[in-house]
Amino acid sequence: MFARAEETGRNLLEDTLAQGDSPVETKHRFSKSKGRRVAAVASALSAIGLATFFCSGVGAATVLVNGQIRYQRMDGFGSSVRMFDDPHFFDNFNPSTGRAATVMTTAQQNQVLDKLYTDLKLTRVRPASPDTAVGFGIEPVNDNSDPNATDLSKFNFAWKNLDAHVDYIDRARTRGASTFFLSPLNRETWMGTTSANDAAEYSEWLLAQVKRSADLGVRLPFLSVANEPSYTRNAMSGEFLRDVIKILGPRLRSEGFDTKFVTTDEVRASDAAAKAKIILADPEARLFVGALATHLYDESVTNVGQMKALAQQYGLPLWMTEFSMFAMDTAGLPQTPIAWASLMHDLISTYDVSAVDYLWASFGEWEGNATALISLNNTGATYDGLTLNKTYYITGQFSRFVEPGAQRIKAESNDAAVQTTAFVSDSELVLVATNASFLSKEITFDLSGISAGQFRRVRTSPSENWVTLPSVAVNGSRFTITLPPNSIETLIATVPEPTAAALLAMGSLVLLRRSMAMTLSSGQPKGYATDQRSIRLPSMCCKPTQGRTRRSSSKSSPMFP
Repeated sequence: MFARAEETGRNLLEDTLAQGDSPVETKHRFSKSKGRRVAAVASALSAIGLATFFCSGVGAATVLVNGQIRYQRMDGFGSSVRMFDDPHFFDNFNPSTGRAATVMTTAQQNQVLDKLYTDLKLTRVRPASPDTAVGFGIEPVNDNSDPNATDLSKFNFAWKNLDAHVDYIDRARTRGASTFFLSPLNRETWMGTTSANDAAEYSEWLLAQVKRSADLGVRLPFLSVANEPSYTRNAMSGEFLRDVIKILGPRLRSEGFDTKFVTTDEVRASDAAAKAKIILADPEARLFVGALATHLYDESVTNVGQMKALAQQYGLPLWMTEFSMFAMDTAGLPQTPIAWASLMHDLISTYDVSAVDYLWASFGEWEGNATALISLNNTGATYDGLTLNKTYYITGQFSRFVEPGAQRIKAESNDAAVQTTAFVSDSELVLVATNASFLSKEITFDLSGISAGQFRRVRTSPSENWVTLPSVAVNGSRFTITLPPNSIETLIATVPEPTAAALLAMGSLVLLRRSMAMTLSSGQPKGYATDQRSIRLPSMCCKPTQGRTRRSSSKSSPMFP
């Protein structure tokens, strides 16, 4: 009966999708009405509790948490961003200003930033820049024929080309953001991608952006050569990406920057892995790579396993840098908030992903609610305030409690519908439990290798958003909670500081030893990012873990440069 209820819910959603456009052809061509319809159905399913309409009851599950088996360190949670006055934002245009007709005041913008970086505690910013077209762009015509001699008088960094993005980063940074990187949507229309000179010119273009950002007070810790280099508007081969890194990496160092490359920030994991292999196989290029990154469009999430294997081989962190609830059907997943929670769990627990970035932090009329954590509302040129979408609260069940530097530990459930991810930091143990079924679940947690007295509790469900629940005490090593259908709960305990510190220190020691061992076997430079495989303490045995499109996005318009 329960399986039939789940199928009924899926069929309802699929039938609704079928009423509008045909399935999404590409991520950048989508019907806003369809996006709203999908979001409305997802919201309705959550609001009325469709699951409990079909069935009721309580199931039981056990989750074993082992503080001695450790995995990747987390690098945080974030999103891509556009400028508040970008015409794409509200789907309107003021020809006298060349910007959005809807104007937000500084105070209104600050409210959005506070919601994202103070309340939600996002720590990562990925600007959508620049939009290039004939006559527009940072370097609309080649400054000169020498890529080693930059004529900055020929560069235009104004507004959304770069300067406004740097200002956004700075405003987010004052609210706690710590990781930010450029990932250019397009290259200039005159640029090629085949010759050595093409790679040198593109490197000069990127270097100019890094230097300009620093001049404005933001030194970029990371840089992506390009956003989605298999997408037609900015297609680049793995060899071209490698050559840019080999040219630009040394130039960055000579200019005093320690910026590392995020590679390859691709549309889909299989393409990301294919191109990353080419880059990482080159010892010189590999020196400058700081993280591996992929998006999740158009194929099964299981292909992220290819990126996980590369991350383990080269001792690099793995990031998922763009996806949204709207696009989950392209990966064969339901377009529901609880499915987004399950996906976050799977990325972190199955594929050792250390950073998860949603598609858009906030967006207006141009995008459907399912692509942004915060929807910004307007009536014509009048700004009407914001709406915190359910994915905002789902994401916050992780981002508000799992800080950068926290390390994942083993959490194993005997019920596939009950997914738990566990983390330890300097003084806290954090458990994030998701019940993706149509049944309430009585979940018994059994702690091993780490102790705690009681857990604070915060829950999001179809009818709740970040609700604080009564604390639960640990009896010996065990405690039990009841988790409603389609809900996610975060449990936070203060752990004895010597225990947490010792575990983290031991984990660091093991990771360092593994990194040094890999230096000898693979040529990876010493000191580079940690191996992502599990670590058992104190025996220091290691075992691999086991192994879940398209977004709407920036449609083009000649009216919106």
